[in-house]
Formats: sequence, structure tokens, C-alpha cells
Amino acid sequence: MTRANAALTGAEGVRVEGTVGRRRNGGCMKAKPVRIEKGLGYVQCAIEDATHVSLRLPGPTGLLTLPVIRSGTRDGTGCWTWNGSTEAPTLRPSVLTQYDGADRSWRCHSWINDGAAQFLSDCSHDMANTRVALLDVDEIEPSNAK
Repeated sequence: MTRANAALTGAEGVRVEGTVGRRRNGGCMKAKPVRIEKGLGYVQCAIEDATHVSLRLPGPTGLLTLPVIRSGTRDGTGCWTWNGSTEAPTLRPSVLTQYDGADRSWRCHSWINDGAAQFLSDCSHDMANTRVALLDVDEIEPSNAK
């Protein structure tokens, strides 16, 4: 199994701009394609122009922005492969996030398949060994709950 550490972004990190809201067919956007623009940070873009994708995982990780490629080899890039879907994203390799602060610590490890997080057994939270749908990436939620 491949494991990779993901950089956390969101409230404390680089801002993600653009509004998307609900999709025309009533579905939600579970993956937002973005690219970095100097002086602006991450800005929403077309799928084919994306250098990163933003996701909102249930649980302690919350909003996460990862570098992605859609084709070719990821060897030596530090990127995840992404299937290009905004409604049912699949990423490879697995996503591992960890936090170890004075107030609390947690570990969240998952596979992202078809718009859901398959939380692995090495997670420290109560969603370990479960499959949970990704949240709408533009949904506003409280910061990482204890």
C-alpha cells in the first residue's frame, strides 16, 4: 500500500477562491479543480487546467487541497493521480493526514474512491473501517472538531 503525507490547507492555509454551489443536476461538487495564481492563491479553473484539487473529507481532516495529475506517471512528482471527476473523484495513492498539537492529536488515512473516503484501520478517529461520502467542497462547516 502506498502512503503519502498531505499538506493541510483551508482556514489556516492558502485560500480557495471561486463559488460553485450546487450543480445543475442537483448533485454536489465533491472535488474542485484549482490552480495557483500568483498573488491570489488557489483559484477555481477548468478540469483540464487544474494543478490541484480541493476536497472536503468528513472527520478531522476537513478541507484538503492536493497537487494532482490526470495522465502520465506520478513518479517523482509528489502528486496524486485524479480521475478528473468533480462528483465522484478517485485519487491515488491513499491520503494520510496527521496532527500532533498540544491540545490534541489525530491520524486520518483513507482511499478516495468514487466520491467517498474509505477510512483505513490505522485512523485514530471513530470512522476507521468505514466508507463515508465526501462532503460538498464548498459547504461551510465548523473547524476540525475535537
